[in-house]
Amino acid sequence: MNRTVKMLSAGLGVIGFVLATMSVSAAVPDPTMIAAASSAADHEAIAKAYDAEASSLEKMAAAHENLARTYGQAGGKPWERAQAKHCETIASELTAAARQERSLAAEHRKMAKMAGK
Repeated sequence: MNRTVKMLSAGLGVIGFVLATMSVSAAVPDPTMIAAASSAADHEAIAKAYDAEASSLEKMAAAHENLARTYGQAGGKPWERAQAKHCETIASELTAAARQERSLAAEHRKMAKMAGK
């Protein structure tokens, strides 16, 4: 019983964290903003938005990694092992998405340097 209460509490905490993170995460620039970008400041603003989105994704990945550890504790039930695997997969995908956002930010910083010349 105590283990179940701990897991439910951890799960609810992470859900709250993820929802809070999603509500404050920066909006990824829309295609119109990207297409119109011509100045160094435009590209730097886009890069900052991608960095903010990457940070949000990294926080969500960390929350899922924590859940995976919680669900994956020794002696768990079969459904807990399955849930741990699910959380590991989500964490991995969120981490990959964050890397892609950081890569886009780096590309826009290169464009900002080129626009400044």
